[in-house]
Formats: sequence, structure tokens, C-alpha cells
Amino acid sequence: MRRRLFAALYDTVNKGSEAAGMREERRQLLAGTEGATIEIGAGTGLNLEHYPEAVTRLVLAEPDRHMRRRLGRRVDALDRAAEVIDAPAGQLPFPDATFDTAVATLVLCSVPNQEVALAEIARVLKPNGRLLFIEHVRSGEPKLAKQQDRLRPLYNLVGCNPNRETLAAIEASALRVESVRHGEVPKAPRVERPMIIGTARR
Repeated sequence: MRRRLFAALYDTVNKGSEAAGMREERRQLLAGTEGATIEIGAGTGLNLEHYPEAVTRLVLAEPDRHMRRRLGRRVDALDRAAEVIDAPAGQLPFPDATFDTAVATLVLCSVPNQEVALAEIARVLKPNGRLLFIEHVRSGEPKLAKQQDRLRPLYNLVGCNPNRETLAAIEASALRVESVRHGEVPKAPRVERPMIIGTARR
């Protein structure tokens, strides 16, 4: 019931942030996608409209059935050629070196194990393939970071961990960070605002 409600409200809850700048952040980042592309935790499909013609194959991996149902409807509405699959970040059903690009936006906060998920992303990327990411992360401000720690159990009810040091996890993986920019998720609760946007290379 909780997951169904979260999926039903997801677009509405994020509408303000999307209109205030997140949609443009997605558009700019995803302009760099090309070739065979996999999106990890595609959710309701907020990235879908931003994939350019340079993407020759688009796989949308989403393990939550409620999200996946809404994702499928958006794929149909936009008449976009895409493969919607039931797969968690840590178990992608593809051979090594399948994809040119992987995309993760606001999803590495919710995977059960970041190390496993990033290892799996690296595995399915071709040599020199790229991960494009937008993630909300642990604050560098100690007072806010403590608040994120306190609220984590509440956020865990919908699978989110607002206090993860995601950039450090990417740097510790088999991926090499190419670029990263720190910012804030617009119009989000304060504990969700610290954000990183960037790319990493296999």
C-alpha cells in the first residue's frame, strides 16, 4: 500500500521542483546520452522526454511494479521506443559491456547497497562508457547532516536515505568521476536539497 501511494503521488510531489529547475537539469545532463542506454530506477519516467536521437536503444529498469505501471503508460503516451524491464540496480539481466551510457537520477539514495549497484552499473557499461547522475546527497554542513541522520528512518519508509555520501561511493567504484557539480534540488525539503550532478567513465 505504501509503495503504491508513493508511486501515485511521486509526480505531484515533485512537480514544483521539476518546474523550478530539475526538468532543465535533466535535459542538460541527458543531452549527453548516446548509443545503447540503460536508466537505473526509471521511476515514473520523468527523464523519458529528454533522451536525444543519439540514443539507439533505451532500456528502462524499474523494480517497483507500481512505478513500472506508470512508466509504461508514459512510454506509450510519448510513443517512445523503450524496453521497460523489472530489474533492481544490483541485478541487471545483461551481459558485460552491453551499454554505452547508464543514467541514475535520484535513485542511488534508495538502492539497498550502493557498492553493489555501482559495481553492476560498471559491469554492464562498455569500456569507456559513461554514467550520468543527478543525486541528492549528505550535506557538507554538519548541522544539516545530523538532521538528515535523524530523519533517515522516516525517509526509509519510502526507501530513501537522504544522508548517503554518494559521490564518495562513485569515486570508490570501478568508475572514474569526470565531472561533478554541487547544487540544490529546488523547492525540496531542506534535508533533500544537497545535490550532485555529474558524469563518470568506465
